[in-house]
Amino acid sequence: MLAERAQAPGKVNLFFAAGPPRPDGYHDVASLYCAVGTTETVTATLTAGTGIAVGVAAVPGSLVAQQIARGSFRLDAVPTDDSNLVVRAARAVLEHLPALPGGLHLQIDKAVPVAGGMGGGSADAAAALVAVNRLAARAGGVPGLDDDALLRLAAGLGADVPFALTGGAAVGTGTGARLRPAAVGAPLHLVLVAAEAGLSTPAVYAELDRLRALEDVPAPGLPEGLEDALAAGTPEELAPLLANDLQPAALSLAPQLAPVLAAGAAAGALASFVSGSGPTVAHLMADADAAEGLAARLRGQGAPALAVRAP
Repeated sequence: MLAERAQAPGKVNLFFAAGPPRPDGYHDVASLYCAVGTTETVTATLTAGTGIAVGVAAVPGSLVAQQIARGSFRLDAVPTDDSNLVVRAARAVLEHLPALPGGLHLQIDKAVPVAGGMGGGSADAAAALVAVNRLAARAGGVPGLDDDALLRLAAGLGADVPFALTGGAAVGTGTGARLRPAAVGAPLHLVLVAAEAGLSTPAVYAELDRLRALEDVPAPGLPEGLEDALAAGTPEELAPLLANDLQPAALSLAPQLAPVLAAGAAAGALASFVSGSGPTVAHLMADADAAEGLAARLRGQGAPALAVRAP
């Protein structure tokens, strides 16, 4: 049977500012996305059956595998029906290409924590867009959708899906889906620490609005010097500019994140922050050795932790 495989990265938000809620319920944002070296893989396989089936496995050694080993996550928590974003992504592609001569199986190899503020579901969707596009084009003997068409489909699936499709580093505005590439002068070295349970992005935004109900919230924007520091490849200059408007809301809903953030400072992290809506915490370290050392210490203390390069 024909099969195509694609990968897409998880992300951290090195900076995230959110404006006041809009009439449609969304928020305008200014985000500095950075893809990290932990990826979701989707394999699309043509089958003899009909319909779309989904399978899920954990990547050995990943944060997800560590969560499973600790008993804080189960793979059967990942939906395998039409509510999974990979199915929506597959259907979006297939609407534009000849019908498959059979069924479709989507195998997800998960490395990015679920509901962890790292865009794991968005990465699944991005990888599915690419894999299904290649598979359907081969099966139908036609050209697949081009990159611009896939980006349009990605934007219709979720605010983080276009970035998962492009990777690298980028400034996101609007709801986050309007992207502009950002230059990176040297790799960043991060330690990612997964939490015992996920956080709902809508719940975090609702808590943010509650916490800021009496404030005059300005339009979101990036701080001066942030992109220059990233382009210069100097993490010491970048560190004090990192911030996340969603972090107070995530801490309000999950106060157990506070000691995780403090552990970074105690270990000499240049900066420690909640990624996106959380609850994954990222520690920016000076170099790869420092990152590997901290990750090993945290794993020794029972926390799911992984040293990664970014982007």
